[in-house]
Amino acid sequence: MYNRKYTGKIELAVLDTAGTFCDGPCDLRHRWALDDLRGCKAPVVPFYEALQQFGIECDWAAIRKPMGNFKPTHLRMLLDLPEISSQWREKYGRDWNQEDFDAVLATFRPLMSKYIVDEDLARPIKGAVECIDELRKAGILVGCDTGYYEQDSLALNKVLEDKYGLKFDVVTNAEKVPGRPAPFMVFDCMLSAWEMTNKAIPVESVVKIDDTAPGIKCGNNAGAWTIGLYASGSNTYEELAAAKPDFLVPDVSYVPEIIFGQIEPRLRRGEKPGAGLIETI
Repeated sequence: MYNRKYTGKIELAVLDTAGTFCDGPCDLRHRWALDDLRGCKAPVVPFYEALQQFGIECDWAAIRKPMGNFKPTHLRMLLDLPEISSQWREKYGRDWNQEDFDAVLATFRPLMSKYIVDEDLARPIKGAVECIDELRKAGILVGCDTGYYEQDSLALNKVLEDKYGLKFDVVTNAEKVPGRPAPFMVFDCMLSAWEMTNKAIPVESVVKIDDTAPGIKCGNNAGAWTIGLYASGSNTYEELAAAKPDFLVPDVSYVPEIIFGQIEPRLRRGEKPGAGLIETI
């Protein structure tokens, strides 16, 4: 059996959105009393406010449980949580149904569109712009994937480019292809990179960077290197470690150090991703 070893450099880095390169940790309790001070608030707030409009109270920790999934999938998972489904039965005298789901989702969507470009949330995490600049200087294409709707993702990326000079080479989202933990958003970025450069990109030359366990599993399932960010986004160190990334670091500012000082030397030795957690910073 012929097994080829890739010994080149990293060609593509695919970053998640909120909690990875923007919408980082900050104290916004003056706006939302339940703020848990973690990053990735932009999806939490509209879920919380949409459910409130239907008389359902849900704390932020519960809303974060399905984080990383496409937002309609996230909502279904929320409605199925025992603490939410029991409230629904108590208030409405029955289990929620498809019509209820559609109504909550219709309430959620304009709120999501509002908060994704909120001035307090749509700003890069410290070191994100510098990280992307370093990767691009090294000839690495920078991609963005997200569980947001495409319209919302494009609106956010426009704000980031216009206001902060943060721009991506390739983008994808879970409305376009099946989302996390499936590998297809990574593959879609690889396809876009090939169309841009007319150059095939081996999956061993791809790094998936994410603050959620489903995002790490997406990278693992694709066969890419994975870097989990445990201090800037939604999931805790323990939740990310359980997803078995190759590396665990606090935030995106550490990514160049991991790629240039850890991953690329391993690639030159013919090593492949997926050996389990190699290093934590």
